[in-house]
Amino acid sequence: MKFNLNKDQILNKQFIPSYKGYDPNDVDEFLDLVLKDYSSLDEYIKKNDETITTLKKENESLKSSLRDLKREQELAGLKSQTKKQSESYAPSSLDNLELLKRCSMYEKKLYSLGVDPSKLK
Repeated sequence: MKFNLNKDQILNKQFIPSYKGYDPNDVDEFLDLVLKDYSSLDEYIKKNDETITTLKKENESLKSSLRDLKREQELAGLKSQTKKQSESYAPSSLDNLELLKRCSMYEKKLYSLGVDPSKLK
């Protein structure tokens, strides 16, 4: 981004004195340059704000997708773990208390993943 003036040029600007103060044309030309710089800066800021907004939306979308994928991955791992455990135990070898403990453990894990076990099919 290129500006017409730098801070030193603005600070050290000397206007030519005239009959009733400074030469209006000289002051007007200088202010026109300042205005152009401010317009350029305003456009630059606006463009960057739009870019930031777009990137924030994209970032939130990607974070949401990542959370969903992690949840699906953890659910798949839980299903896999359940299948392995159910294959390793013969139904006759488990008593009711062990079954209740396992159900409770699975419910806690599902709640921690943000899934309500009562709504699963």
